[in-house]
Amino acid sequence: MTEDKKIAIVEETICKDKISELPEDLLVRILSLVPIKDAVATMFLSKRWLSIWTMIPTLEYKDNDVQDYADFNDDNVYDAAVWYKEMKNTVWNLLDKSMQLHKAPVIDSLCVKLGQLCPTDVDVVKWVANAVSRCLLDLEFVLSWSADPTTLPSSLYFCESLVKLTLSHKILVDVLSPACLPSLRELSLDCVVYKDEDSVVRLLSGCPVLKNLFVIRKKTADNVKKFTINVPSLLELFYSTSYDEDDDEEHALVINTPRLEEFSIHDSFGDSSSIENMPFLKCAYINLASCTNEKFLRLVCNSTIKFSGLLKLRICPRESDWFEPLKSLLENSPNLKELWVDFDCGDANDIAVSWNQPIRTPRCLSSQLETFKWKEYGGTEGEEQFLRYVLANSKCLNTAIINLQYNLKRNREEKHMMMEKLKHLPRASTTSQLLFEYISRI
Repeated sequence: MTEDKKIAIVEETICKDKISELPEDLLVRILSLVPIKDAVATMFLSKRWLSIWTMIPTLEYKDNDVQDYADFNDDNVYDAAVWYKEMKNTVWNLLDKSMQLHKAPVIDSLCVKLGQLCPTDVDVVKWVANAVSRCLLDLEFVLSWSADPTTLPSSLYFCESLVKLTLSHKILVDVLSPACLPSLRELSLDCVVYKDEDSVVRLLSGCPVLKNLFVIRKKTADNVKKFTINVPSLLELFYSTSYDEDDDEEHALVINTPRLEEFSIHDSFGDSSSIENMPFLKCAYINLASCTNEKFLRLVCNSTIKFSGLLKLRICPRESDWFEPLKSLLENSPNLKELWVDFDCGDANDIAVSWNQPIRTPRCLSSQLETFKWKEYGGTEGEEQFLRYVLANSKCLNTAIINLQYNLKRNREEKHMMMEKLKHLPRASTTSQLLFEYISRI
């Protein structure tokens, strides 16, 4: 053996010894930063490393991330497919076996994402129950297998340590009795299925300190016609529904969140809704994708609902008759500083938009509004009248941005004439800027 090789071996041994001599808590922290499969593999290094990985507090298992292994060429596609299948099974086996060997008394985070190739006989309940029994703080469970939605252990809904919970896709939320999640602050329900409407109520009623709620629904498949959100502690709500042309049933959305500060709704169904006062609301984004959704817009803009704390509003109506309810909303939002309007209805010339000037100027226009943006401005008479009204009454306005709708019927000269006309509209704020943008439709 040459002298150089001897030196290299000695240096490598010293390096290994130094790493192994580090305190166990530091080694655990280091292993927490690497993929779980690599952390588990360290058990074969020596007896010193045999059980260190079992104490890492963060666990992440994904079976849909294969870019690191996609190094096969066209000549061995079959081998790649076989290897990929084995790799997938390894992920599930790793999850099953490592959860059995894992010993950490507290699991800070467990992330499990299983795709369509996931075997339908894996014991999902056992994995989650194991984690819940050890003071689980954060659970993200995404299940997209080919089988029917599956229930999770009932202990999940009584986990006192849980702070953040994300459930996605083939999960059946079945809550038989009122939940008890005293520490839960963030909850995401992404295209899950519910046993019934009571399961929604029981789950949310057991979250006394919940601050953030994220809900995405496929209504024809989730067994809920009336979705009730009654959470007094809630600060931020995101609610989205997907449209299904075959669904002609009436759906209802009930919101009672008196401390809500941020509200975002993307609704393509036009729910019959019930909304209580939101005096602390600061930011609202209302995106309504179907004609019947104007019912919701009128509800939000009801004269009895006050939004005294609302500072930012972005509204995306999808029907012509939206000016009247918007006037009520402005009346009830005296401190509004930013207003965005995104009116996407194709060719504006085909839409009859009418504007009737209110008897009195909303307080937000006369003393608060600083930024106004109109996306998809089409230049109809009603739109111009509304824009004229906003500019003429917004005394504190700093910036107005008009995003012009692309229209094949207009040539460049006509667009230039439109901009020049808008530039000369009277403005209450002499220091305000009027800017223009363009949208291109493909």
